[in-house]
Amino acid sequence: MPKTIHVYSKFNDRVVGPLQDAFPEAEIVALEGDEGFAAGLPDAEFLMALKPPRGHWAKATNMKLLQSFGAGIDHLMPIDELPASVKVCNAAGLAAEPMSEYALTLILMCIKRACWAFTGHRGGYWRQYMPGSARGSTVCILGLGRIGEATAERCAAMGMRVTGTKRTPRPSPHVDKVYGFDQTAEAIADADVVVSILPLTDETHGILDEAMMRKMKPGSYVINLGRGGQVDEAALIKLLKEEHLAGAALDVAEQEPLPEGDPLWTAPNLIITPHVAGGFPDYMGGISRLFAENVRAFEAGQPLKTEIDRARGY
Repeated sequence: MPKTIHVYSKFNDRVVGPLQDAFPEAEIVALEGDEGFAAGLPDAEFLMALKPPRGHWAKATNMKLLQSFGAGIDHLMPIDELPASVKVCNAAGLAAEPMSEYALTLILMCIKRACWAFTGHRGGYWRQYMPGSARGSTVCILGLGRIGEATAERCAAMGMRVTGTKRTPRPSPHVDKVYGFDQTAEAIADADVVVSILPLTDETHGILDEAMMRKMKPGSYVINLGRGGQVDEAALIKLLKEEHLAGAALDVAEQEPLPEGDPLWTAPNLIITPHVAGGFPDYMGGISRLFAENVRAFEAGQPLKTEIDRARGY
């Protein structure tokens, strides 16, 4: 095992202990602040990072492996200056179960029209409505990766019809129909609920713009658990006000934290949660152990468990 492991995040105080457990013989070096990150980067061989300051990857001359805290790596971008020899790993699969549970929670809240109750609550008035039924509803999952497939399993178990998209369409357990990514408009057309669990890439940025969301049937719902940049937030508010969309749920936003006074806060029939869908009590321990698995595989010359394709961004 390596002698030194570096970490950079706003959670350094919470992750140093789990990293020490995962790397008992290594010194854990926590890089603090922008200046600390820039100064420590040349010495880092194995680094786990979350939202590091931009413009410093060319300094990573000794780096061997870069580990993302989450399934997405957009918070590490751009990494063009990172030496091509550096392996980049994500946390794919780590949060599949808790995130699929969260997805199911929001799906049911939409179908049962709980978002309507929240609008009434904010307005201080009693707003009765008729809840929908999960059984027989159609859920379209954009991004049938590990989280998407785990979500599909939970939805199917409740009697929902499940469709979804995948870059390379192929049969997926618990999914009635799989579309290609370029068939997104067709996939969402008959869905009662559309759930995005896509990574953020050039292709997926702004995929749910006004034109795309208008292809959804009136009275349907949008849920975004991917990244904020995938949904045109101004268009979402417009379609909620027009009641083309019956409601929506966002765990992610274009700007995080969502600023005070942002119009999303008061948009009708909208549930907002603060980017917590993938969390669970032992997340720091889980990501630390996954990082250790990847480091051991690297040092043994074996395939890394969660190495990403840098060209695709996931």
